[in-house]
Amino acid sequence: MKKSILASVLALTFGSQAFASNYALLSETRDQIQYPEYTQQEKLTVVNQAKQLLEGLYVHRYAKDIYYGISPTGHVNPVDAINEVIADLDSLNSQQLNERLTKIFKAQRDLHLVYVHPVPVRNFASILPFEFDKTADVLGNPEVRVSNLLEGLIPYVGGVRLPEVGDKVVSYNGVSIYDVVQQNLNTGFGANPDAGFVRALEAITYKGHAISLVPEENEVTIEFVSHATGETYTTVVPWVARLPRTSAASGNAQALTESVSDSTNLEAQMFADVKAELGEDNASPFTTTPTADSEISWAIRNVDGQNVGYIQLDSFSPSTTKEDAVWIVSSLMQNELANTDALVFDVRNNPGGNIIYADELVQLFSAEQTRPTELRFINSDINHHLMNETIFSTIGENWVNVLADVAGTNAQYTATSTYVTKAQNNNFGQSYYKPVGVWSNAKTYSSGDVFTCAVQDNGAAKVYGENLRTGAGGANVLRHSVFARYAGAPKFEFLPYNQEMTVSWRQMVRHSHNQNALIEDYGCVASQVVPRTLNSILDSDAENFDTIARDLLSQPQAASTVNFLQPRVSELAETQGVFSLEVKNTEHVDVYVNNVKVERINVYAYGEQAKVVEFALPQGTTQGNVQFIGLDAGKKQLWNGRRYFF
Repeated sequence: MKKSILASVLALTFGSQAFASNYALLSETRDQIQYPEYTQQEKLTVVNQAKQLLEGLYVHRYAKDIYYGISPTGHVNPVDAINEVIADLDSLNSQQLNERLTKIFKAQRDLHLVYVHPVPVRNFASILPFEFDKTADVLGNPEVRVSNLLEGLIPYVGGVRLPEVGDKVVSYNGVSIYDVVQQNLNTGFGANPDAGFVRALEAITYKGHAISLVPEENEVTIEFVSHATGETYTTVVPWVARLPRTSAASGNAQALTESVSDSTNLEAQMFADVKAELGEDNASPFTTTPTADSEISWAIRNVDGQNVGYIQLDSFSPSTTKEDAVWIVSSLMQNELANTDALVFDVRNNPGGNIIYADELVQLFSAEQTRPTELRFINSDINHHLMNETIFSTIGENWVNVLADVAGTNAQYTATSTYVTKAQNNNFGQSYYKPVGVWSNAKTYSSGDVFTCAVQDNGAAKVYGENLRTGAGGANVLRHSVFARYAGAPKFEFLPYNQEMTVSWRQMVRHSHNQNALIEDYGCVASQVVPRTLNSILDSDAENFDTIARDLLSQPQAASTVNFLQPRVSELAETQGVFSLEVKNTEHVDVYVNNVKVERINVYAYGEQAKVVEFALPQGTTQGNVQFIGLDAGKKQLWNGRRYFF
């Protein structure tokens, strides 16, 4: 995976540097991972800023108490817990303070709510040279198996016996792996049972110390069962430490408008960068072809004599621009993948990115106009301050208004609003007209949730899941430093020692087919679960792809079809202002020029014989776009398409 724009921002935010890190055993490095000793004022700054974030900005604070309940060993009310830290502050040293705050943040089981440690701690990570994943046995019962070996770390662990991909995990430090998962639900801080399980597995093999505490021991003892021989064996594996990079950080801070439309799992993105540094690609079932955007690749696979397209989205943080990325996907659909019989979007392990981009992609395979994601604020004094007295008031009048509507009331939340209008969310129009599936898992998070839920809410595609639910990251996420930079004193202060916090600021609320449902904690429920198994791990999930492809191919093809005879973009001189399309089983075609309806053409095209429809632009129209919308006799929208001219 090539480095994305988000990765560049993370390089600034989290102290990542320009050159590859070195690695060493944690046992040789532990004494370097030390917290700086805060002054009393620095401790006060950290806890007061954390309290303001948890009490006034954290949009899920009420919903989390309802979903998880309150438990001394599980979810805690964040405001009550931070008040206890403030009461104990005089007796806490820097390490104790950071450990207490880390546990409070992680107990919310929200990967958008992150407490980032100070330097130098944040610049280290501890990693085992393999990854685990949840699989299903032949009866559908859960198992844990080795899903990947990080070969770049193997030289650091010496001659210890390492497992093979596919080996079953029995116990971890003498405790049943299933009990270990339960013990690490907060440490992994994944929401819902599916994400909680897989994030707990991640937490016992990778700990980025920007966010996670240092392992108490230098090594772990793990019991495995060989998938090849059935042998049970135990091995002691040392933690490998990722050391701080030695060059200076570089990069530019995100603009405010970019920051407020982001929804990303930071820890997952950081681990993805580590894997890229080690030469580990984001696995796909087969070889893919790269595009101009490093986060997008594609392939065509023959399944039972039919061609099925495949688009892998590594993240929703384009390495190009949001607009270019949508064009790239649209172009793939209309060119390289145009003659496929079905299409699968792979968003497994996608950590998120730009919410607007995730929303806009859905229009490319939706017959009807799609609705953008809706979000809402918590009704708090600090949000009213931000949206009335600081530059945050410029992010959109609609956001100012929804807060103004609940000012002085007891409402917990505002009404919902959107980043863009419905018209803006459909600027490209439909580009693909065959069945589409979205392939997700419990690590599909943030804007990955947005995309997956949006295809369901808009009725645009079927969702296939390795797990029943996606990762359930239902908010836009904002860094504390953005508030400090753009709102500033007296409410916000920069944190000492390059610390950071992130917060779920606006809560996503679903619409249409899932009206008023939350993404947070609940995620998107797959229409069909296609679980990982031993076989799918060994064949890189190719068999699971074929299962999904066969289901898509079994779906009835739309009787109403359209074939545009001009490319998406053309010079007016090439077309002479005339656009032609072949349609089948379509009663009417509505025509819009530059978003204004100009004509309804009565087509009455029935049967297998396509009918050619021609439309001439109104005289004097020299640039813009023309949109065609196919309708049945009841005026139901069947397909749409847009052509641009200049």
